[in-house]
Amino acid sequence: MRTGYLIPAFLAAAALLAACGGETGPAAELPGTPAAPAPTVEELPPPYSEANPEAGKQAFGKKCGSCHYLDRKKGHMVGPNLNGVFERGPAGAGNYGSYSAALKALPGDTWDPAALDQWLANPRAFLPGSNMFFNGIADANERRDVIAYLMIESRK
Repeated sequence: MRTGYLIPAFLAAAALLAACGGETGPAAELPGTPAAPAPTVEELPPPYSEANPEAGKQAFGKKCGSCHYLDRKKGHMVGPNLNGVFERGPAGAGNYGSYSAALKALPGDTWDPAALDQWLANPRAFLPGSNMFFNGIADANERRDVIAYLMIESRK
C-alpha cells in the first residue's frame, strides 16, 4: 500500500471540509436587505398567515441552517445569506460567488413564496443544474411553515 498518496488526499479533503460553513463576506453588501419592518404571521398572505413560524424556525434550523444564515450582519456560508431573500432576484445575494449557471439564468426580479415552495419541495427538479444539494422538504405544511418563518425573519 502506498501511503504517500494518502496524505495529499487527506489534506485536500480536510481543506474542503474546512470550507463548509465558512463565511465569504459581510452581508451588509447584500442587495435587497429589507428596508420595511418584518410582518407578523397575521399580516402574511394565505396560506402563510395560517402557518406556524416557530415550527418553521425549527425546521429551518435542522434543514437549512447548516448552509444559510438569516442574520443580515453575517456573511454567506456554503449557501448565500437569506436576509432580504424576497426583495431580490434569484442569484442576487451580493458577493456570494457560488451560484450555478442555472440559477443565474432563472428569470425574475424577486423570489416569491410560490416559487420558493416549488424550490423547497425538490430543488433539483425545480431547477436542474442547481448547485444546491438538498433533497427538499416533502411535507407541504412544513414548507409553508419554513416559508412563513423566512417571510418574517428575512426582513429583520
